[in-house]
Amino acid sequence: MNPTEVLDGFGVLLDADVERFDRDDIATIVALSARLRGWHDSFDMRCAQRTTTLRDAGQAESPESMFGRAGNRSSKESEAVNRRAEVGAQLPSFQDGLEHGAVSAGHLDAVAAVRSRLDDDTRAKFDAHEPELLDAAASQSVDAFARSCRERARRLTPATSDAEELDQQRAKSNVKHWVDKITGMVHTNLELDPIRDAMLWSSVDNALATLKQQDGNARTPWQQLQVNAFIAAVQGGVIVDPSSPAGTHVQHVDGPEAALRRIEQRVPEIGVLVDLQTLISGLHDHSICETEDGIPLPVSTVRRMCCDAEIIPVVLGGAGEVLDVGRGARTVNRAQRRALRAMHRTCAHPDCTVGFSNCKIHHVRWWAR
Repeated sequence: MNPTEVLDGFGVLLDADVERFDRDDIATIVALSARLRGWHDSFDMRCAQRTTTLRDAGQAESPESMFGRAGNRSSKESEAVNRRAEVGAQLPSFQDGLEHGAVSAGHLDAVAAVRSRLDDDTRAKFDAHEPELLDAAASQSVDAFARSCRERARRLTPATSDAEELDQQRAKSNVKHWVDKITGMVHTNLELDPIRDAMLWSSVDNALATLKQQDGNARTPWQQLQVNAFIAAVQGGVIVDPSSPAGTHVQHVDGPEAALRRIEQRVPEIGVLVDLQTLISGLHDHSICETEDGIPLPVSTVRRMCCDAEIIPVVLGGAGEVLDVGRGARTVNRAQRRALRAMHRTCAHPDCTVGFSNCKIHHVRWWAR
């Protein structure tokens, strides 16, 4: 945006009577606000770049300190501004795109996140794709663009490091435990590699599915159900009444009654999505090799998992499992859910970020204008 457009845009926002707007009016003003925010974020980037120059000359503090003190930003926000400034210095078309409203600060954050994990040689190869990256950013949502950046980086990463990636992630896994002295709440931070994370959440999802069916949980807040499911999973499984049919009347019990119950042992089901060409020949331009939540996995790791795993092939748009079974059932069947899991990481609604494993799949369409 040029200076005149910026001034005119802020004038429109100042004069806007949002309380009288209809849906289309709001969409228009939100789009204008986003463009102005991009210009403002670009201005912050230029300030951060200039502060870096002054700091290197011994004439100013770091950009993070500048934005933290003078800009009244949190440390996280200040660091984000500086990372964007570094991206803009290396990929100037992104800074121009941000200034003119073609991309958002979120797109630059996605680039910064990927570049920070690459070695110097791979980062240079990644930066060489600047035109393609900018085109993708201009046409994709932030989440979709972040995903495409990760995939591009994976294709550029030397094949020799693929087998080592999971081992490095396992070595970095850790648990932190502390008490908030103000609220008294206890915090547990668990950082895991993708495989063990998938195993953990498979157990949590199993417990959650059970809790949702129990009497008395219909009005339990979703957040509390998740906490209860996590505790059940950590305690070793789902406790089942042996007098009931398998998988029914599942409940968690404590005390003497626990001796009369048994713990149902479940093998965690991990959904891994990989196309046949990648599995056989390695990464290519359209590879997919990730958990059902979209977390990338090394191809070599998936190959090792396939040696012992039950493999369920899903063919999308081909002669695989039948997807259209009509409206006889209110919810989709197991085959359909597997196919949908291969296509979606979250709820299929474009504005919903609920994870796929927590979605109820129905034959319905969301509201659309």
